[in-house]
Amino acid sequence: MRLKDKVAVITGGAAGIGLACAQRFVAEGAKVVLADIRDAEGTAAAQAIGEAARYVHCDVGDKAQVDALV
Repeated sequence: MRLKDKVAVITGGAAGIGLACAQRFVAEGAKVVLADIRDAEGTAAAQAIGEAARYVHCDVGDKAQVDALV
């Protein structure tokens, strides 16, 4: 539980390496925000992780969306 009371924002968190990172952060006690443009996959990933995860649609190529994310 090294990351208790921490929140990680993970871009590309809907699948692959981003999802694996999110799962590891949660295993260490963090909460995670999965940011991605793939809504169906991101929502499913957050639901699979559980209450410690939230999905947010964010295109990191769009500065306004990144600003809104953080």
